Amino acid sequence: MPRRPREPLKELQERLRVVQERAREVEEIAREARVRGVEAAREYAAVLEERRKAVEEAMPPGLITRVASSMVGIPLLLALMFVETSPKLPGIVFTAGVALIALLCTGEYVRSVRPRFHPNAGVAYIAVVILQFAAWSVSRGQLGQLLPMFLVVLTIATLILQVLRREQEPLANLGVTFFGVIYVGWLLSYLVQIRSIPGMLAPWPFPPLATGAWLVLYLLLITWLSDTGAYLVGARLGKTKLAPNLSPKKSVEGAIGGLVFATITAVGFGFWFQLPWQHTLILGPLLSLLGQIGDLCESALKRDLGIKDFGGIMPGHGGLLDRFDSILFTAPIAYYYLAFLLRRP
Repeated sequence: MPRRPREPLKELQERLRVVQERAREVEEIAREARVRGVEAAREYAAVLEERRKAVEEAMPPGLITRVASSMVGIPLLLALMFVETSPKLPGIVFTAGVALIALLCTGEYVRSVRPRFHPNAGVAYIAVVILQFAAWSVSRGQLGQLLPMFLVVLTIATLILQVLRREQEPLANLGVTFFGVIYVGWLLSYLVQIRSIPGMLAPWPFPPLATGAWLVLYLLLITWLSDTGAYLVGARLGKTKLAPNLSPKKSVEGAIGGLVFATITAVGFGFWFQLPWQHTLILGPLLSLLGQIGDLCESALKRDLGIKDFGGIMPGHGGLLDRFDSILFTAPIAYYYLAFLLRRP
């Protein structure tokens, strides 16, 4: 008896069933792959998060921000130190840059003291700028006789303005104005004095450049690496408070770390800059100590004013005045040491 052929409809249904089963299998495989992919991504993200936390724990808080902020300012500072426009005006670009820094620092100071006092801001701005160019002129034996006259004019002008303004507590306002001019303008002008030290220096592999520019760089390296060393060591090992009433985060261990960093920097770069090693051994600890005292003194000012920082122009550092607080103490001493002791016959 002949075999009957399968009906076309049943054959199609069978093929459709097979295709649906295969589709379900493929869908199941895809679903498992998606689940495994999501799990793998989560595991990888968890590993990355653990690594991020480990890096954060290994680094003191805010270090990346501080370093990034410094990387922006350092090239500009180097350009200001070494760029010359004319042999007849050596260091004038750097002087103008320091005058701008002094102006900005004075602005931060004025804004910080205004809630309690009424300083003569205009006089202060003019005075700190003039002081930078006066230092540049005096260092070259020019206009030296005008500096006392400038101080006389500053004193009389400030007194007259206080009388015209008819404000209460004129003595306090005068004191705040004069302190700002001396603290910011006068002390900062010693950077200009250092830059004006004559001579040419050629540390390998650089060509001969102004000795004063190299010495400014030397001062900044010692001061700021001392600050960095104190920050790093204090964040990792600091247990004994140095001055809890002024700066609770500063520690004795951090201060020692700053001294060590500064000494290594002073000796290492001093050798590169062809400075006598015995002087570098003195300059490192001396400038580190002065820089840390300057930092504490500014902390005392900020505590009295009830502020955390003088500004926020430099992320991770605060304001410019917060960044230059140590320089205000180290620059004058470094100038007198370098200009006189190192140059004795």
